[in-house]
Amino acid sequence: MRSRWPSGGGCEGPVTPFARVTIVGVGLIGGSLGMAVRRRGLAREVVGVTRAAEAIAAARARGAIDHGTLVLEEAVAGADLVVLATPPDAVVPAARRALPHLRPDAILTDVASVKGGIVRAIEAVAEPQGAVFVGGHPMAGNEGSGVASADAELFERAVYVLTPTERIGPAAVARLADFARALGARPVVLAPDEHDRAVAIVSHLPYLIAAALVSVADGAAGAAGPAFLGATRVAVSPVELWTQICRLNRAPIAAALAAFRSELAQLEAALDDRDRAGALLERARAARARLGAARGEA
Repeated sequence: MRSRWPSGGGCEGPVTPFARVTIVGVGLIGGSLGMAVRRRGLAREVVGVTRAAEAIAAARARGAIDHGTLVLEEAVAGADLVVLATPPDAVVPAARRALPHLRPDAILTDVASVKGGIVRAIEAVAEPQGAVFVGGHPMAGNEGSGVASADAELFERAVYVLTPTERIGPAAVARLADFARALGARPVVLAPDEHDRAVAIVSHLPYLIAAALVSVADGAAGAAGPAFLGATRVAVSPVELWTQICRLNRAPIAAALAAFRSELAQLEAALDDRDRAGALLERARAARARLGAARGEA
């Protein structure tokens, strides 16, 4: 996986706030984003778009938005940053509705866990209108759903992937990278398809493994300790969201599952071979230790 840190800006010095950030979909990620933006002073105004009036009240009560509306077109007009925080299947339709109403200098982004098809579909519409779309995916979350599970610190120390194409100038990418840093995250730039291959391994595969572990456990789950509970935490995440992700990123996920099955087969073959099993497990231990050191884990 080839990645690069965005150029332009840095974590030192104040970040120029956006005048208006509009968040379409104020659930777990959108709500957390709004709470973080307001708490850190990254926008003068945060507007939320929801599908129900009671959701606006809930988002305001959590401190996720200054005010909200049910009308997307009304909310995006005049915004200088629009974040599509809807489920993956709704991102492209929401973008098509928003694009004709955006300011010429506005930045449009999203938070979907799949990027290739979404980026291509939105760019096909955005380019003729002169709009700037930069795909985004904060690698953060919890097993909850909705604004009730939102957390202003959700992005702290998280990787925030940006997936611009060659059509996008560096200024918009740098602005979003600075925005991600101001949220407490670490921005990384990947090509859209490269992102999809990476998250299939580090995000989508772990969810499916968690689901399989819970199914295998059956009656043994009552004896579960921290290792099992931690490994399966994500299995209680919303099923509808994950079925969309699995469908949209099917080929990279299938490749990740095949690679995982190969690793399991090696471990199974080494069960009676102490030296071979030890070598495989030591390789895994060392790789995880290097990852922890790179992330600054204690």
